[in-house]
Amino acid sequence: MTESTTFEWSNTSLNLLYRVISTLNAAHDDNQILHDFLFLLKQHFHCKACSIQLITNDGLMDLVAADGISPSQAESIQHVPIDGHLFSFETDVINEIQIHNSELDFEQESIEQICIPVRYKVRTLGVINLFSKEHPDITEEVAYLLLSIGAHLGEALKKHQLEILAKQELIQKERTMLANELHDSLAQTLASLRFQVRILDQSLQPVGDYMTIKTMEQVEHSLDEATTDLRELINHCRIPIEEQGLIPAINRAVNKFRKDTGIPILLQCEINELELPTNIELNAYRIVQESLTNIKKHANAHIVRILITHNSSDDIRILIENDGNGFDPNSIHSEAGKHIGLTIMKERAAHLNGKLKIESDIDEGTRVELKFNLKQSSVTP
Repeated sequence: MTESTTFEWSNTSLNLLYRVISTLNAAHDDNQILHDFLFLLKQHFHCKACSIQLITNDGLMDLVAADGISPSQAESIQHVPIDGHLFSFETDVINEIQIHNSELDFEQESIEQICIPVRYKVRTLGVINLFSKEHPDITEEVAYLLLSIGAHLGEALKKHQLEILAKQELIQKERTMLANELHDSLAQTLASLRFQVRILDQSLQPVGDYMTIKTMEQVEHSLDEATTDLRELINHCRIPIEEQGLIPAINRAVNKFRKDTGIPILLQCEINELELPTNIELNAYRIVQESLTNIKKHANAHIVRILITHNSSDDIRILIENDGNGFDPNSIHSEAGKHIGLTIMKERAAHLNGKLKIESDIDEGTRVELKFNLKQSSVTP
């Protein structure tokens, strides 16, 4: 793109550019900012539809925002190869704006697709697509205007990415500090208690009655479980932030369950990645973790299955079921304190603005089903 221009910016172009910059710098959530950004372009250029696609690490185009595009149309251009969307810097600025027949089907309408590169410095991040009924007249001013809009979007996206990385680095430092504190304080205290209880147990073996010895063994077992849980928490805090997430965490829990129990466990996940706010991720993961702990301790199951689904409306469903002993769900409420873990699971579901359904019967196994909507959960205080 040439650095000098041979025209004077019109008030209309300057006004649009000002509104675009103001929108990109607005203090709204990212989805709303992109929606408002596309609305401005659609309104100004009288487009039938518009979209933003960004290049992924896998060399595909990720549809991150759209206006005027149906779900079926969006699906047809989601994760398509980048062929045809790679932009090179041209001597003539007008040639940097690509125009061709629309890749979307608009019910037999003849639609032109204007492709505007989204750049940060010399790197192309993606493309803005404008779908117009009329063949556009791309003058030098319009070309500079469109490229400036793409550049401002690229700057905003890069700024947002840097803010996320800085936030992740801060969170990782806090997690590491917490892990170190837990290791140096609570972990050492538990280790000392385990040693003292073991000495006491050995002292009571020759003279203690059966119930006393049995109680001491239970205390030892509880301390061992507490130490294991604490070690898992410390390890979780030390996992690099980019390796965390609900799906990887559940995968680790499944592998550990399989290793500890030898019970066949099947994880069926319809999604590979699911980026969630930390509080949502933690509450959902703890429900899965507590379910597996209960199965390990009480179910005597022969097989366990976990199913995770996520639809286009951001409804998330997690099902954990087993064919073990089962129990009476009414006892959760009737026996105070005995099933506090299940009560906490319900409280965690409430924090997600979701629903936790527990179905079980004696000798009939157990089904734990968590349902929540990501958008509704994100606004939970």
